[in-house]
Amino acid sequence: MISVTRTRLPFLAMLLSACLSAGCMTKPTGYSDYDLTTDFSTFETFAFVPQRTLIVASPNPPNPALEPALRQETRRFLERQGFRYSESANNADFLVGFVLGGTPTIRTTAFVSSYRQVYVVGQTQGSQVVTQESTEAGLVIDIIDRASDQKKWMGWTVREITMADQKRLSQTVRDAVGVILQHFPPEVPEGR
Repeated sequence: MISVTRTRLPFLAMLLSACLSAGCMTKPTGYSDYDLTTDFSTFETFAFVPQRTLIVASPNPPNPALEPALRQETRRFLERQGFRYSESANNADFLVGFVLGGTPTIRTTAFVSSYRQVYVVGQTQGSQVVTQESTEAGLVIDIIDRASDQKKWMGWTVREITMADQKRLSQTVRDAVGVILQHFPPEVPEGR
């Protein structure tokens, strides 16, 4: 059973660190975990966590357009699955919140055009150095049962975010939200 509340960030920081240390991925992959005792068939309406919908556990500030994009894509995805959006958190069966973490990375690669056996110190003829900057970022989506105020489901993805991904923010968010929420609601085995 998941017993982590949104105010306890150490678990999430450890989760993001573990995921980030696993390496970068070219395409996002979604993962999830949930409370086996929860009957997700009772969830019909949702709202976003009223305050601090997006918690950032990263040294870099996020793009200001990120939270609205996360809300928009998550709402679209959940509504396509048949859930109804509620403006009021008090009228929702479950609340949705986000946690974002990231680590900036720099990758430098040297390409040498010749394979001579003898190199002269200081001679750089025929070589090229390419430096790439990116961020390994993790996104967690929390589903919280409003009645009990307990987290009942969490999904996450980790991937390398490049400048190209940042320029096409809507598509990057759509991809991340899609691979995470494809696991919600979970298929709970018979007899739990």
